[in-house]
Amino acid sequence: MERVGVVLLLVASLQGLLAVHVEVFPAESVVSVGQNVSMLCRVSVPIQYCRIVVPGLEAPLNLNPVRGPTPPSNAVYLGDGLEKGHCGVSIPSVEDKYNGVFKCTVGVATEAHESEGAMVVVVARAPKVPPVMELTRPRDPQDSYQEGERFLATCEVPEGRPAANITWFIGDDPVTEDLARPEIFENRKDNLFSIRQNLTREVRWSDNGKELRCVASHPIIGMDPARTTARKRINVKFAPKPAPGDLEQFGFIEGEEGLIAVRIKANPKPSFLWTVGRENIDEGSLDTTGHFEVGFAEPKGYGEWETKLHIRPVTKDDVEREYRVQATNTIGQQDYVVRISTSSQPRAMAEMGAGAIVGIVIAVLLVLLIIFIVVFARATGRWCFAAGGGRGKSSQTSSVAHIDPEGHSEKAKHAGVGGTENPSINHNVSSEYINGNDIKKEIKEDTPV
Repeated sequence: MERVGVVLLLVASLQGLLAVHVEVFPAESVVSVGQNVSMLCRVSVPIQYCRIVVPGLEAPLNLNPVRGPTPPSNAVYLGDGLEKGHCGVSIPSVEDKYNGVFKCTVGVATEAHESEGAMVVVVARAPKVPPVMELTRPRDPQDSYQEGERFLATCEVPEGRPAANITWFIGDDPVTEDLARPEIFENRKDNLFSIRQNLTREVRWSDNGKELRCVASHPIIGMDPARTTARKRINVKFAPKPAPGDLEQFGFIEGEEGLIAVRIKANPKPSFLWTVGRENIDEGSLDTTGHFEVGFAEPKGYGEWETKLHIRPVTKDDVEREYRVQATNTIGQQDYVVRISTSSQPRAMAEMGAGAIVGIVIAVLLVLLIIFIVVFARATGRWCFAAGGGRGKSSQTSSVAHIDPEGHSEKAKHAGVGGTENPSINHNVSSEYINGNDIKKEIKEDTPV
């Protein structure tokens, strides 16, 4: 009996393996209520019938090219005919209840069992928008984060079909780091999906004044920021930021009024103290001679401030001075050094950034290093500049490119010792000459009889 059971199991398995393969186009479809949805099932042999099961409909649809629209869905047959092995359906106006798996079943004359195919149909439903964002409060009672402090932000977009996507921004910059994997929760009753994602971020001073935004995207909610975006403004307290070096300003004219303007990033607003020579000048004040005046600092946004020193008028001594600015707020203090010049700012340097200038300097140093190595190698006879062949006299001459210490290239004629030419310079040298055969031949000819 056990053997019979095994045989029957094998026969059933073989029948399943030998069933006609059904191709389904497309495998998945996302549509909105009221749109058309179509599915085509195809086999390689003629079929006897075509049966379609649609979620939300009480009975399967028996479709063929002859029969017209079938109520209540007004579904019609789709394909080139049963004899072509096509079993398809087209529904002109989708309803929400059609969300789910569409199934096609075909019967083939040579098969004892029916063959089936399936397509997933997602009838989209807009999630509840705008998204819901929660942000941990800063330690500071004034709702400002300290530079380096961490916060946790959570964004949720509930009950959509399919689940919405979440994208984070800080200002206009996308946030791609410190994001947790999105969590998706399903409401099985209505087949709706909620998505939630956490962002853990260490606050940077450059975040100050910017908006943290959580943006939801979904096939049917559009791009209106009022509907798709949750936002919270980030305030960050930080000490005045240092400059990369001494500050230089150009274009001053002796005998005319001059203005030194310095921009500094800090939050909260710092106080500024200018030092000219041995005298300190506060904001809104003049020095004892009335020659220098410091204006009140002006906000430039996102924690940037501009402080100005007026010089009336600029003298030769003023150009040779060193000006100091001290910025102080409740977080810290920073000093800056400013120098001025009557010359115009070098145009090339003004257009190039610091990185480009450093790159040029490095490139020049590399070129000088290569020139030194080549000259040193030639002088010591190292590497490919070493003498080749015999050391006797030879009438054979060669033209060799030289690089002198000043970087100039010239041609020099060489004969006798080391008269072989570097093959990497003259690519027309024969193989006999490269291996030294001609040198030996010339030495033999110059030997007295």
